[in-house]
Amino acid sequence: MRTASRTAEHVALFRALETRRRDRLFADEHAIRFLSARYRWLVLAARVPPLGQGIARLIDHRYPGGPRTSAVARTRLIDDLLAEAEPEQVLLLGAGYDSRAHRIPGMPPTYEVDHPATQRAKRQHISHRPHVHYVPVDLNSESLAVALDGIPARRTVVIWEGVTNYLTEQAVDATPRDLTTIVAQGSRIIFTYVDRAALGADTAWHREVEKAGEPWTFGLHPADVPGYLAERGLDLEGDLSAKEAAARYHRDEPAAGFYRIAWAVVR
Repeated sequence: MRTASRTAEHVALFRALETRRRDRLFADEHAIRFLSARYRWLVLAARVPPLGQGIARLIDHRYPGGPRTSAVARTRLIDDLLAEAEPEQVLLLGAGYDSRAHRIPGMPPTYEVDHPATQRAKRQHISHRPHVHYVPVDLNSESLAVALDGIPARRTVVIWEGVTNYLTEQAVDATPRDLTTIVAQGSRIIFTYVDRAALGADTAWHREVEKAGEPWTFGLHPADVPGYLAERGLDLEGDLSAKEAAARYHRDEPAAGFYRIAWAVVR
């Protein structure tokens, strides 16, 4: 049986550390619940500002390229895009340890889709909320359309954060095609992807995800994204690198130019 995602835990660590900052971009008090003991100690230590700054610098030094800042900048950007959209329901694809359904007040009905192993681990550490519905699916081998059969065709925000780079090309291709048959016209999909040119690079970041058994397998050239989406019934509205997102929030720390956040509307 596959264990819970290690990369999901790393993102939870970055969110928990961000929450301890005085200049935080968001507050996620749930993130620490998903961490192993060694990571919890780091987060507890980070409550002391000099220690928190030192831990952040240590992570950035060990993993050049900015995975920490990229993760928190994308989280804040997606939070803002979600708030602007005011959807009737939310669909979290590959939800990992995303806690938006718990930390953002007034969230509409939310469907969390993820690999069964990660979903089981998550549910052990977070309380039940009546507006949250869990849908266990392995997107690399199971049909999203079948799994979500019967959910209301409402105006939806789909958040597909930190997922596409771990999927097969076939799974990424099928997902937006399925989504356009599930959600209402005018719904929005917010997703992250890596620049295809970065696949196979030999960096500490790449080596870490490979060590975790979750290598990057998919990417897109940014110039190809508008056409790629158009072929699948979506119109691109925006596309920023994590570095650009960090700059938007005045965060002058290392972030990736090849890691990107895009959003599109369903025709």
